[in-house]
Amino acid sequence: MIIRRKALTVAILSAIAASSLAPITYAADGAKVEEMVVTGVRTDAPLSVLTNPKAPRQPLPAHDGADFLKTIPGFSVIRKGGADGDPIFRGMAGSRLSMLVDGETILGGCGHRMDPPTAYIFPEAYDSVEVIKGPQSVQHGPGNSAGVVLFERNQTRPQAADLSVHSSLLAGNFGRHDEVVDATYATPEFTLRGSATNAVQDDYQDGDGVDVHSEYQRWSTQMSLAWTPSDDTRLELSGARSDGQAAYADRAMDGSKFARENYGIKYSRTNIGTFVQSVDMQAYYNYVDHVMDNYTLRDLTGPMATRSAMNPDRQTTGGRVAVTLKPSERTDLTLGLDAQRNEHTARNTMNQDKLRYQDMARVMDAKFTQTGVFAELGWDFGLDSRLIGGVRADDWQVKDYRQRVAFNMMMSAPNSSYGAERQDTLHSQFLRYENGIQSINSTFYIGVGHNERFPDYWELIAKESATSVSAFDIGSEKLTQLDTGLIYTGDKLSGSVSAFYNEIEDFMLIQSGVVKPMGMMPSRTTTIARNVDARSWGVEVDAMYRINLHWRTELTLASVRGANDTDHRTLAQLPPLEARLGLHYDNSVWSAGVLWRAIDRQDRVDPGRGNIAGQDIGVTDSANILSFNGGWRPNERVLVTAGVDNLLDKTYAEHISRAGASIPGFDQTTRVNEPGRTAWMKAQYTF
Repeated sequence: MIIRRKALTVAILSAIAASSLAPITYAADGAKVEEMVVTGVRTDAPLSVLTNPKAPRQPLPAHDGADFLKTIPGFSVIRKGGADGDPIFRGMAGSRLSMLVDGETILGGCGHRMDPPTAYIFPEAYDSVEVIKGPQSVQHGPGNSAGVVLFERNQTRPQAADLSVHSSLLAGNFGRHDEVVDATYATPEFTLRGSATNAVQDDYQDGDGVDVHSEYQRWSTQMSLAWTPSDDTRLELSGARSDGQAAYADRAMDGSKFARENYGIKYSRTNIGTFVQSVDMQAYYNYVDHVMDNYTLRDLTGPMATRSAMNPDRQTTGGRVAVTLKPSERTDLTLGLDAQRNEHTARNTMNQDKLRYQDMARVMDAKFTQTGVFAELGWDFGLDSRLIGGVRADDWQVKDYRQRVAFNMMMSAPNSSYGAERQDTLHSQFLRYENGIQSINSTFYIGVGHNERFPDYWELIAKESATSVSAFDIGSEKLTQLDTGLIYTGDKLSGSVSAFYNEIEDFMLIQSGVVKPMGMMPSRTTTIARNVDARSWGVEVDAMYRINLHWRTELTLASVRGANDTDHRTLAQLPPLEARLGLHYDNSVWSAGVLWRAIDRQDRVDPGRGNIAGQDIGVTDSANILSFNGGWRPNERVLVTAGVDNLLDKTYAEHISRAGASIPGFDQTTRVNEPGRTAWMKAQYTF
């Protein structure tokens, strides 16, 4: 029995379309059971995790994509404040882990990662989230060495006119409240869908009652209109807008604007013929306008303090065309082309009262273009055996428009790579074997992938090199990885175990605290990007044991280690061993659960080194976090859930989180600590 990703996706999306309250599992007797509160996500297909973002989750996520992902084994989040953390998967962050929203690429503007792509993603407005682990697909754009996360909306054509609404209200400690409405009116010919979200939180407190500068307010809207003249044809137009503010505990500025504007068009045609199966096309436009300043969300202190602001933006346009062929009864082949172009500009002011950034001209610093072609083949060569493989080639071009490189708001130097252009052609490929072992109700898989990743904006433009003020000549990263695992599905016990090992040539390491001479002036300390050779390896386990019809236990475990072979050090910014153990009761009307999260001590560190999202600070101690949740479903339309995260009010920080900054009115901590005891309640109404 081989579990195929496409078939699984269709099945789960159909189930979500019928009832968007929670992900579906099955009891020992085959009766359908729905998890009222998701505390861990299980692997159901080789190297793929699929989950419903509309279901309540514990711990309570911030209203963005990063915190949502932390319930999946292998994911961690770099905390900077209350929202907009950077997700890390298997110890890899940034462009090593791509985020696609309905197939579209979103890129943030901040050169210091104040607005990673997940800052513009509001998960509850989508129907499914899929994680593809490792370099084991070539269909979803370039550079996905750690994997790719797909936030998707359902595109099923209804057979009759129908109105469906998903709505939710959430309230919690620290002034937290969220509101979500997602409504669809659909006929066989047309589908109109719109959603709106809003989320607010004040500064939270850690377990010691210390205030953390972390307040935020975010809102989003999106709308789409689809024309479906037949079951096989769909044309969709879509648009979205969002904005907000967020306070940061790790730096001298906050985010006072996170504006996003989006337009997209999609066309798909299926069941074309016996050889040509389907055609998919899309084009999109994404624009983010971001402002960071030191006065909107914090107090200015000191006689020399002035209101300063920075206003980067990024415009990203792109598209994709894919054709699925059926060369034989047991073979499917997808051929495609994708492309994107993004332009980054900025404007900054040292004194907003005298020279407003709004009155300044934007100055472009970089322009990236990428064009890729790919082919992915699946071959069923036996009753329960399958080979999947793919190749892609990407042509990258980038131009450096910076005449000067700014060291800070007051100092700069001539840019040695001003006007330089760079072009690289990179290649990626993978091959995976899957085998269904019916005798033990399992699927075994093993795959090898090679991925070449072009430097992103934060490595190429926002950083220096060891010998220059520009890192424009940093080498592309080349990863080769082995992935293997086993998925088991039994009457009472189900779960999976997966492991990976990789070797990375020219790993792009970010190193802070580097001292550089400045001629006759005193030396300065800066952060550089450099290439090293590295390795990483790890394991993930998830398991669920159903004790009886109403009781179940769940276990997840994730561990990753790595080595910087060039410097003979440990690889930095790796999360520690983490295990989660849950006990849950659910009789389809009432539910209750307890979650124990155990985080090991992390002493394998390399202070001052890491990735574009953060660098190691030092050793972190172990932590044990206990949480509780309960739910009530009076009927199929209403679900009320509540919980207490960090029940024992422990004070702790994620190992990979950013260092705490000195902020007037707040105590400075070593890292940005996690929230203390947090009580919450969520009500959902769906019809």
